[in-house]
Amino acid sequence: MAGARARLVLIVEDDRTTGDVLASAINEQRGYRALTVATGDDALDALGRIDPDLLLLDIRLPGMSGLDLYDRIRADPRFRSLPIVFETGTGREHAAELRARGVATYIKKPFDLDELVRFVRRLVPPRNGAKHPG
Repeated sequence: MAGARARLVLIVEDDRTTGDVLASAINEQRGYRALTVATGDDALDALGRIDPDLLLLDIRLPGMSGLDLYDRIRADPRFRSLPIVFETGTGREHAAELRARGVATYIKKPFDLDELVRFVRRLVPPRNGAKHPG
């Protein structure tokens, strides 16, 4: 499938270094590209312009929390089936809130980048059939 659109991962992460590291790890994968934004408002603006295949969402964001952003995204019919993976350093603290929203998928910081990439590839395999060793 030459010319297939790369899978787009929208990363919502207020820590610039973490966002850059995540985006770099995803952009290195054939068949993927990442876009990073720092706030919930930036994410909503981006979602008005792009159609991502996956959203990596930090629970703790300045202003609008990741949980509030999740609720707003899920209220939009265009994004009801968008895979959303929370990233959190406090999984236990937010576990009840995540379960109440039907969220079963989150990754804990700090995370292994190779594991994260494998996780992304399982959730949204590349459209071009690109394989990744491991």
